[in-house]
Amino acid sequence: LILIAPMVSFAQNRISCEVTYIYETNDTNQNIRFTSNTLDSNRIVSWYWDFGDGTSSNQPNPNHEYLKLGTYVSCLTIITEDSCQNTFCDTIIIENTTQDTTSFYSISGNVYADYALLPSGIALLINKNNSHYTATKYTFIYNGHYEFSHLTSGDYVIYAIPDFHLDVNYYPSYLPTYLGNSTGWQDATILTINNNSLYNQNIDLSCNTDILYGNDTISGNLHISDPNSFEYNIYWNNWFGNSNMSQINVEVAPNMSVLLLNTEDEPLRFAITDSSGNFMFKNLPIRIYKISPEKAGLLTIPATVNMQTTSATNVNIPFFIDINSIYSGISELFYSGFAQNINVYPNPAHNSVIININTEKSVQVTLELENVTGTKVFLSEKFISQGNNNYLIPLNGLSSGIYLIMIKDKGMPLIVHKIIKQ
Repeated sequence: LILIAPMVSFAQNRISCEVTYIYETNDTNQNIRFTSNTLDSNRIVSWYWDFGDGTSSNQPNPNHEYLKLGTYVSCLTIITEDSCQNTFCDTIIIENTTQDTTSFYSISGNVYADYALLPSGIALLINKNNSHYTATKYTFIYNGHYEFSHLTSGDYVIYAIPDFHLDVNYYPSYLPTYLGNSTGWQDATILTINNNSLYNQNIDLSCNTDILYGNDTISGNLHISDPNSFEYNIYWNNWFGNSNMSQINVEVAPNMSVLLLNTEDEPLRFAITDSSGNFMFKNLPIRIYKISPEKAGLLTIPATVNMQTTSATNVNIPFFIDINSIYSGISELFYSGFAQNINVYPNPAHNSVIININTEKSVQVTLELENVTGTKVFLSEKFISQGNNNYLIPLNGLSSGIYLIMIKDKGMPLIVHKIIKQ
């Protein structure tokens, strides 16, 4: 049985609980006028403002004076008459503006699912500073519309995440999409703001029309190995009705998009990590899949799961986020049954690395080394014998950075391992 549901029907039970706010400053930039923004304010029975400086308010639209210059995270929590609770946070920068001539701008637009406006979702604003991407704001998508205000000049990327009930098979499957109609940040449109606000920056959600139905499940979780790689003030917010977002856990990554890809790297579905960093793809037919978390600015090394060669019906994959990349702790096994033990050392390396493989069977393979752009910098045909094998890969002459060691059998990856060349 495949449940095909109309796209417009999802998340209607939570839309009245979603909240954002806007704020305005006066000439000194220390007295702030906060205004809450909800679809149905008549249903709200409680407002709680935490201004980030140790003070609070229960007024719907308070004024607040910050006594010291600095950066504050101000949060608004609402409770409705049917006990729905939600929180929205934003960063407030208080600085001396006596002679400040800074101009502020806005970016706004609509998000479409085919010809219909997306009823509900999240729009994420990402600042691009040279090669560094930082999520700086988010806003709820109401009836297809999003808007970011009070922006300074710079380069920005917009990422739209639809609010689907992920336990239901929707047809077609709409996917998180960047401005520029790409599911990957490398192909996103970069907006440059310098003298005008930008309106009608519309996003057409990418979609996949394949109907997937089976008995297998792929799950996993996202861990943070480098705290500097994650914007806690943005991602630790209650975007999708998750009730366990009150206390930040610096070891896991919530609200992250995870893509399910086919062998041609085409997105099939997506999942959103919960407050424990967990994600799940259910009801999958037996195929070969790739799992690829998505975060602007970070290289993702997908984990390939071959459900055709594993007897397991529930595969769990841990991912790790560091300052440069997202990678899987077990992506080198691919559930192929090829190797019992794999060691790559030293890592990081200077002049060479050694791959130690203990395998149950002999096979002719291709040994490749690729840089982060996918360019092959080393290629060699090898015969791997049953038992213990050692292979040396020279790194002399290569630039410092991240590389992928790939061992392939007839073009299919058997092993993928990330190394760092110093």
